[in-house]
Amino acid sequence: MLKLAAVFLLAIATCMAQTERTFDRNLTVSGAVNLDVVTDAGGIVVTRGSSGTVHVHGVLKASNSFFGGNNATEHIRRLAENPPVQQTGNSVRVGQVTDRSLLRGVSMRLEITVPAETEVRARADSGGIKVEGVNGRVDCKTDSGGIRISGIGSGVRAEADSGGIHIHHVKGMVHAHADSGGIEALDIAGSIEAETDSGGIQLSQTTAAPVKARAASGGAHLRLARSGGYDIRAETESGRLVVPEMNAKGPVTKHHAEGRIRGGGAMVDIKVDSGGVEIE
Repeated sequence: MLKLAAVFLLAIATCMAQTERTFDRNLTVSGAVNLDVVTDAGGIVVTRGSSGTVHVHGVLKASNSFFGGNNATEHIRRLAENPPVQQTGNSVRVGQVTDRSLLRGVSMRLEITVPAETEVRARADSGGIKVEGVNGRVDCKTDSGGIRISGIGSGVRAEADSGGIHIHHVKGMVHAHADSGGIEALDIAGSIEAETDSGGIQLSQTTAAPVKARAASGGAHLRLARSGGYDIRAETESGRLVVPEMNAKGPVTKHHAEGRIRGGGAMVDIKVDSGGVEIE
Protein backbone atom coordinates (compact mmCIF):
# COMPACT_ATOMS: atom_id res chain seq x y z
CA MET A 1 0.00 0.00 0.00
CA LEU A 2 2.82 2.41 0.89
CA LYS A 3 4.61 1.61 -2.34
CA LEU A 4 1.44 2.28 -4.32
CA ALA A 5 0.96 5.62 -2.55
CA ALA A 6 4.56 6.61 -3.30
CA VAL A 7 4.09 5.79 -6.98
CA PHE A 8 0.87 7.82 -7.04
CA LEU A 9 2.54 10.85 -5.43
CA LEU A 10 5.45 10.61 -7.86
CA ALA A 11 2.99 10.57 -10.77
CA ILE A 12 1.30 13.72 -9.43
CA ALA A 13 4.66 15.48 -8.96
CA THR A 14 5.70 14.53 -12.51
CA CYS A 15 2.41 15.83 -13.90
CA MET A 16 2.74 19.11 -12.00
CA ALA A 17 6.28 19.57 -13.29
CA GLN A 18 5.05 19.05 -16.83
CA THR A 19 2.20 21.53 -16.40
CA GLU A 20 4.15 24.43 -14.90
CA ARG A 21 6.65 26.52 -16.83
CA THR A 22 7.96 30.08 -16.80
CA PHE A 23 9.17 32.57 -19.39
CA ASP A 24 11.17 35.80 -19.21
CA ARG A 25 11.60 38.68 -21.63
CA ASN A 26 13.75 41.82 -21.35
CA LEU A 27 12.71 44.75 -23.53
CA THR A 28 14.71 47.93 -24.12
CA VAL A 29 12.71 51.18 -24.10
CA SER A 30 13.45 54.88 -24.13
CA GLY A 31 11.20 57.56 -22.67
CA ALA A 32 7.70 57.04 -21.30
CA VAL A 33 6.26 53.53 -21.62
CA ASN A 34 2.70 52.49 -22.41
CA LEU A 35 1.99 49.04 -20.92
CA ASP A 36 -1.13 47.04 -21.81
CA VAL A 37 -1.33 43.74 -19.91
CA VAL A 38 -4.08 41.14 -19.73
CA THR A 39 -4.60 37.64 -18.33
CA ASP A 40 -7.61 35.35 -18.22
CA ALA A 41 -6.50 33.72 -14.96
CA GLY A 42 -3.47 34.02 -12.73
CA GLY A 43 -3.12 37.66 -11.70
CA ILE A 44 -0.95 40.65 -12.63
CA VAL A 45 1.82 42.44 -10.72
CA VAL A 46 3.45 45.62 -12.08
CA THR A 47 6.24 47.26 -10.07
CA ARG A 48 8.80 49.97 -10.64
CA GLY A 49 12.18 48.82 -11.91
CA SER A 50 15.14 50.24 -13.83
CA SER A 51 14.82 53.00 -16.39
CA GLY A 52 15.13 51.92 -20.00
CA THR A 53 14.02 48.32 -19.36
CA VAL A 54 10.77 46.38 -19.18
CA HIS A 55 11.14 42.90 -17.73
CA VAL A 56 8.34 40.35 -18.09
CA HIS A 57 8.23 37.18 -16.00
CA GLY A 58 5.38 34.78 -16.71
CA VAL A 59 4.32 31.76 -14.67
CA LEU A 60 2.19 29.22 -16.53
CA LYS A 61 0.27 26.55 -14.64
CA ALA A 62 -2.50 24.08 -15.29
CA SER A 63 -5.59 25.63 -13.76
CA ASN A 64 -7.42 22.32 -13.27
CA SER A 65 -6.62 19.22 -11.26
CA PHE A 66 -4.46 16.18 -12.01
CA PHE A 67 -7.60 14.41 -13.15
CA GLY A 68 -8.75 17.19 -15.50
CA GLY A 69 -7.92 15.28 -18.67
CA ASN A 70 -7.28 18.32 -20.87
CA ASN A 71 -4.35 19.35 -23.04
CA ALA A 72 -2.93 21.91 -20.60
CA THR A 73 0.61 20.52 -20.85
CA GLU A 74 0.75 21.16 -24.59
CA HIS A 75 -0.83 24.59 -24.21
CA ILE A 76 1.73 25.57 -21.58
CA ARG A 77 4.61 24.34 -23.72
CA ARG A 78 3.48 26.38 -26.70
CA LEU A 79 2.90 29.54 -24.62
CA ALA A 80 6.30 29.24 -22.93
CA GLU A 81 8.10 28.76 -26.24
CA ASN A 82 6.30 31.72 -27.82
CA PRO A 83 5.42 34.10 -24.96
CA PRO A 84 2.63 36.64 -25.59
CA VAL A 85 4.87 39.71 -25.40
CA GLN A 86 4.88 42.34 -28.15
CA GLN A 87 6.73 45.64 -28.41
CA THR A 88 6.20 48.55 -30.76
CA GLY A 89 8.56 51.33 -29.79
CA ASN A 90 7.68 52.24 -26.20
CA SER A 91 4.32 50.47 -26.34
CA VAL A 92 4.39 47.01 -24.75
CA ARG A 93 1.56 44.47 -24.85
CA VAL A 94 1.68 41.42 -22.59
CA GLY A 95 -0.75 38.50 -22.39
CA GLN A 96 -2.52 39.10 -25.72
CA VAL A 97 -2.89 35.52 -27.02
CA THR A 98 -4.09 35.24 -30.62
CA ASP A 99 -5.09 31.58 -30.34
CA ARG A 100 -7.47 31.77 -27.40
CA SER A 101 -7.76 27.97 -27.22
CA LEU A 102 -4.24 27.90 -25.72
CA LEU A 103 -5.61 29.49 -22.54
CA ARG A 104 -8.03 26.63 -21.85
CA GLY A 105 -7.03 24.96 -18.61
CA VAL A 106 -4.09 27.35 -18.11
CA SER A 107 -3.43 30.17 -15.63
CA MET A 108 -0.86 32.80 -16.55
CA ARG A 109 0.53 35.00 -13.79
CA LEU A 110 2.38 38.04 -15.12
CA GLU A 111 5.03 39.86 -13.06
CA ILE A 112 6.40 42.95 -14.81
CA THR A 113 8.92 45.60 -13.82
CA VAL A 114 8.81 48.90 -15.68
CA PRO A 115 10.47 52.35 -15.63
CA ALA A 116 8.91 54.97 -13.38
CA GLU A 117 7.50 56.86 -16.38
CA THR A 118 4.96 54.23 -17.37
CA GLU A 119 1.22 54.23 -18.01
CA VAL A 120 -0.48 50.96 -17.09
CA ARG A 121 -3.65 49.35 -18.40
CA ALA A 122 -4.30 45.98 -16.74
CA ARG A 123 -7.16 43.53 -17.18
CA ALA A 124 -7.76 40.17 -15.46
CA ASP A 125 -10.77 37.89 -15.78
CA SER A 126 -9.86 35.86 -12.69
CA GLY A 127 -7.05 37.03 -10.45
CA GLY A 128 -5.83 40.02 -8.52
CA ILE A 129 -4.01 43.07 -9.87
CA LYS A 130 -1.22 44.96 -8.12
CA VAL A 131 0.49 48.12 -9.43
CA GLU A 132 3.16 50.06 -7.53
CA GLY A 133 5.46 53.02 -8.03
CA VAL A 134 4.72 54.36 -11.51
CA ASN A 135 4.20 58.01 -12.42
CA GLY A 136 1.80 57.51 -15.33
CA ARG A 137 -1.92 56.88 -15.30
CA VAL A 138 -3.17 53.52 -14.06
CA ASP A 139 -6.33 51.78 -15.29
CA CYS A 140 -7.17 48.38 -13.77
CA LYS A 141 -10.14 46.04 -14.03
CA THR A 142 -10.72 42.52 -12.74
CA ASP A 143 -13.84 40.40 -12.87
CA SER A 144 -12.87 38.25 -9.89
CA GLY A 145 -10.06 39.35 -7.60
CA GLY A 146 -8.84 42.31 -5.61
CA ILE A 147 -6.93 45.39 -6.79
CA ARG A 148 -4.01 47.03 -4.95
CA ILE A 149 -2.48 50.26 -6.26
CA SER A 150 0.06 52.45 -4.48
CA GLY A 151 2.64 55.17 -5.06
CA ILE A 152 1.17 56.51 -8.29
CA GLY A 153 2.13 59.91 -9.74
CA SER A 154 -1.02 60.46 -11.80
CA GLY A 155 -4.69 59.48 -11.95
CA VAL A 156 -6.09 56.03 -11.14
CA ARG A 157 -9.15 54.12 -12.31
CA ALA A 158 -9.98 50.77 -10.70
CA GLU A 159 -12.95 48.45 -11.15
CA ALA A 160 -13.62 45.06 -9.55
CA ASP A 161 -16.75 42.98 -10.05
CA SER A 162 -15.92 40.76 -7.08
CA GLY A 163 -13.12 41.85 -4.77
CA GLY A 164 -11.87 44.75 -2.71
CA ILE A 165 -10.00 47.80 -4.01
CA HIS A 166 -7.08 49.31 -2.05
CA ILE A 167 -5.46 52.51 -3.33
CA HIS A 168 -2.77 54.42 -1.43
CA HIS A 169 -0.62 57.51 -2.08
CA VAL A 170 -1.86 58.86 -5.41
CA LYS A 171 -0.94 62.27 -6.84
CA GLY A 172 -4.04 62.62 -8.96
CA MET A 173 -7.71 61.74 -9.19
CA VAL A 174 -9.11 58.36 -8.15
CA HIS A 175 -12.16 56.64 -9.64
CA ALA A 176 -13.04 53.31 -8.02
CA HIS A 177 -16.02 51.00 -8.44
CA ALA A 178 -16.66 47.63 -6.81
CA ASP A 179 -19.77 45.54 -7.29
CA SER A 180 -18.99 43.31 -4.31
CA GLY A 181 -16.17 44.46 -2.06
CA GLY A 182 -14.95 47.41 -0.07
CA ILE A 183 -13.03 50.43 -1.35
CA GLU A 184 -10.06 52.03 0.37
CA ALA A 185 -8.49 55.17 -1.16
CA LEU A 186 -6.09 56.86 1.26
CA ASP A 187 -3.69 59.80 0.96
CA ILE A 188 -5.11 61.01 -2.33
CA ALA A 189 -3.98 64.37 -3.75
CA GLY A 190 -6.91 64.79 -6.12
CA SER A 191 -10.61 64.23 -6.59
CA ILE A 192 -12.18 60.94 -5.49
CA GLU A 193 -15.17 59.08 -6.88
CA ALA A 194 -15.97 55.80 -5.15
CA GLU A 195 -18.97 53.51 -5.49
CA THR A 196 -19.68 50.05 -4.13
CA ASP A 197 -22.84 47.96 -4.16
CA SER A 198 -21.75 45.85 -1.20
CA GLY A 199 -18.91 46.94 1.07
CA GLY A 200 -17.59 49.84 3.07
CA ILE A 201 -15.69 52.90 1.83
CA GLN A 202 -12.60 54.43 3.51
CA LEU A 203 -11.22 57.67 2.00
CA SER A 204 -8.66 60.34 2.86
CA GLN A 205 -7.21 63.34 1.02
CA THR A 206 -3.96 65.25 1.25
CA THR A 207 -5.28 68.07 -0.99
CA ALA A 208 -8.80 69.48 -0.93
CA ALA A 209 -10.68 68.30 -4.03
CA PRO A 210 -14.18 67.05 -4.87
CA VAL A 211 -15.33 63.76 -3.33
CA LYS A 212 -18.31 61.67 -4.40
CA ALA A 213 -19.04 58.41 -2.59
CA ARG A 214 -21.92 55.96 -2.85
CA ALA A 215 -22.45 52.75 -0.89
CA ALA A 216 -25.60 50.64 -1.16
CA SER A 217 -24.68 48.40 1.75
CA GLY A 218 -21.79 49.51 3.94
CA GLY A 219 -20.64 52.64 5.70
CA ALA A 220 -18.40 55.47 4.49
CA HIS A 221 -15.57 57.25 6.30
CA LEU A 222 -13.75 60.31 4.94
CA ARG A 223 -10.76 62.15 6.38
CA LEU A 224 -10.53 65.61 4.82
CA ALA A 225 -7.31 67.36 3.83
CA ARG A 226 -5.87 69.48 6.63
CA SER A 227 -6.17 72.69 4.61
CA GLY A 228 -8.60 74.01 2.02
CA GLY A 229 -12.33 74.53 2.14
CA TYR A 230 -15.17 72.08 1.50
CA ASP A 231 -18.89 72.16 0.83
CA ILE A 232 -20.44 69.13 2.53
CA ARG A 233 -23.54 67.12 1.70
CA ALA A 234 -23.87 63.84 3.60
CA GLU A 235 -26.79 61.46 3.85
CA THR A 236 -27.53 58.00 5.21
CA GLU A 237 -30.88 56.27 5.06
CA SER A 238 -30.05 53.84 7.82
CA GLY A 239 -27.03 54.52 10.02
CA ARG A 240 -25.19 57.03 12.19
CA LEU A 241 -24.09 60.37 10.71
CA VAL A 242 -21.04 62.18 12.11
CA VAL A 243 -19.77 65.43 10.56
CA PRO A 244 -17.21 68.02 11.76
CA GLU A 245 -18.14 71.46 12.99
CA MET A 246 -19.31 73.55 10.05
CA ASN A 247 -21.51 76.39 8.94
CA ALA A 248 -24.68 74.41 8.42
CA LYS A 249 -27.05 74.97 5.53
CA GLY A 250 -30.40 74.09 7.02
CA PRO A 251 -31.02 71.68 9.89
CA VAL A 252 -28.52 68.92 10.65
CA THR A 253 -30.40 65.69 11.41
CA LYS A 254 -29.24 62.22 12.31
CA HIS A 255 -29.51 61.21 8.64
CA HIS A 256 -28.72 64.38 6.66
CA ALA A 257 -26.32 67.31 6.87
CA GLU A 258 -25.21 70.14 4.57
CA GLY A 259 -22.80 72.96 5.22
CA ARG A 260 -19.41 74.58 4.70
CA ILE A 261 -16.03 73.94 6.25
CA ARG A 262 -13.25 76.57 6.20
CA GLY A 263 -15.36 78.89 4.07
CA GLY A 264 -16.40 76.28 1.55
CA GLY A 265 -14.78 74.99 -1.60
CA ALA A 266 -14.47 71.46 -3.01
CA MET A 267 -17.77 69.55 -3.02
CA VAL A 268 -18.10 66.48 -0.81
CA ASP A 269 -21.17 64.42 -1.66
CA ILE A 270 -21.62 61.18 0.28
CA LYS A 271 -24.69 58.97 0.31
CA VAL A 272 -25.11 55.59 1.98
CA ASP A 273 -28.23 53.46 1.82
CA SER A 274 -27.40 51.15 4.72
CA GLY A 275 -24.54 52.07 7.06
CA GLY A 276 -23.04 55.03 8.84
CA VAL A 277 -21.28 58.10 7.44
CA GLU A 278 -18.38 59.76 9.24
CA ILE A 279 -16.45 62.81 8.05
CA GLU A 280 -13.47 64.21 9.97
